[in-house]
Amino acid sequence: MMAAPQIIYTVIDASGERGTTSINVPTGFQLSDYGEFAVAMGTFLDALLGGRVESADICFAVDISGLTSNTALSTSDVEEYGAFKFDTVDGFPVNVNIPCIDELVVGSGSDDLDQANADVAAFISAMENGIAVSGAATITPCDIAESDINTVVTARERFRASGKRA
Repeated sequence: MMAAPQIIYTVIDASGERGTTSINVPTGFQLSDYGEFAVAMGTFLDALLGGRVESADICFAVDISGLTSNTALSTSDVEEYGAFKFDTVDGFPVNVNIPCIDELVVGSGSDDLDQANADVAAFISAMENGIAVSGAATITPCDIAESDINTVVTARERFRASGKRA
């Protein structure tokens, strides 16, 4: 059974610190209905706050249990991540940080990810060229202004401090 969709609200305080709260909603509605709900509930939340509601994100769970390698390697570590930097067709940067990067995709004697590695190349291709979905549509990743990702600039292994998001 899939988890209920969530509306995740980000709240910001006077010092710029952020916190989140989420509200689960039932399945079966149109995306526009969830958007309408998110705005209306955001209005109610805003009335309760000393800070302000900065954003609302609608999250849907997707069943990925069928992934062929959906098990953690004994050497995996969320503090080691792949830091990909892409440029959009409009020349803006997009950063994608992937925790638990496999050491096998890191170039020998370097912190560069091996872009000739089949898995790294496939990810970069999907980011640059999109993924074909039902019908004739292709979904191409983009920046927040919906400018399509055009090219990879860098792909490196990085490390983060414990307890922090990559």
